[in-house]
Amino acid sequence: MTLYIGIDGGGSHCRALLQDSKGKILGEGWGGPANPVNDAELAKQSILEACNQALSNAGMDSDSISQCSVGAGLSGLHLPYIYDVMNAWNHPFEFLSLTTDLHAAVAGAHQGKDGGVLILGTGFSAMAIKNKKQFALGGMGFPINAKASGSWLGLEAIKAVLLAEDELGPDTLLTRLILNKKSAIELAQQTVNAGASVFAKYAPFVFEAADKGDTVANELINEALDFAAHVIARMINFGVANIALVGSVAHALYPRLPQHLKQHIISQHGSPQAGAILLLQQAILNKHSAQKDPQ
Repeated sequence: MTLYIGIDGGGSHCRALLQDSKGKILGEGWGGPANPVNDAELAKQSILEACNQALSNAGMDSDSISQCSVGAGLSGLHLPYIYDVMNAWNHPFEFLSLTTDLHAAVAGAHQGKDGGVLILGTGFSAMAIKNKKQFALGGMGFPINAKASGSWLGLEAIKAVLLAEDELGPDTLLTRLILNKKSAIELAQQTVNAGASVFAKYAPFVFEAADKGDTVANELINEALDFAAHVIARMINFGVANIALVGSVAHALYPRLPQHLKQHIISQHGSPQAGAILLLQQAILNKHSAQKDPQ
C-alpha cells in the first residue's frame, strides 16, 4: 500500500496529512515546532510526532512509517545550509522530499496553478508563482525578518508595555492584558532570550486591545496592515491575480485590507500539507524518470 504524508512545519507547530494513493485522507497529526533554523533536531522530532499521530488516527501502528513517502514543507528551508542539514537526516520513511513551507502552501492553495500566498503566522513569508517562476519575499526568520507576524506583534507589544511601565511610553491596555499580575521584571526575564513562538503567544492581546480602542495596539495593527498590503501589492505586480492568506495573523488582518486588494484574495483550495503531497508525488515521478533515463 502506497502512503503519502504531507508536512507543514513552522515555528509554532507541525501538521501532517496522511493520504492513500487515490487521494483519500486517512488521518491527520500534529507536532511541536518544526522550523529547523531554530532547532533542527526538534524539527525532526516534531515531524515524527505528527506523522505517528496521523498513522495512529488512521488506525495504523508506528511501524507503518517505513511505508510512507513524506513531503515536508518547512520554514527556513530556502537557506542552503538548513536544507543540507535536513537532507542529511537518517529518516525512517520510504522516501523524503523537502521543500519550503512557502512552495507547499502555494501548491496547496492553488492546486499547482499560478498564484500567491502570504503567510503571517508565527513568522512572515510570501511567495508568488507565475509560469513556473518563483518570487519569494521574507522568510529570513525572527527577529530580523518577521514584520507583521505574530512574533513581531508580540515583541512590539512587550516593548510598549515595558516603556509604559517606566512612563517612557503611552499608557496602553496591553499592560494589563500582558502583565496579568506579573511585574515588568518578570515579563522581561521570561522573554529577554525567548524565541519566536513565545512572542507569538502575545499577539492575540494586540488584537483584543485594538478592538477595545487602545491607541498603541491599533497603531501596531495598522503598521502590520500597511506592510501586508505592500506585500500583496508586490505579488500582484509580479503577475499573479489570486493570493491566499495563511496564518492566524493574516486572517485577522483580512477584514481591514482595502477593497482593491481584497478582490485578489481567494480561499485556499487545499492546505499546505496537501500541497506538500502534490510536490512529493511530482518528486517521485521525477526520480523514477531519472532512473529510467540516466542520460
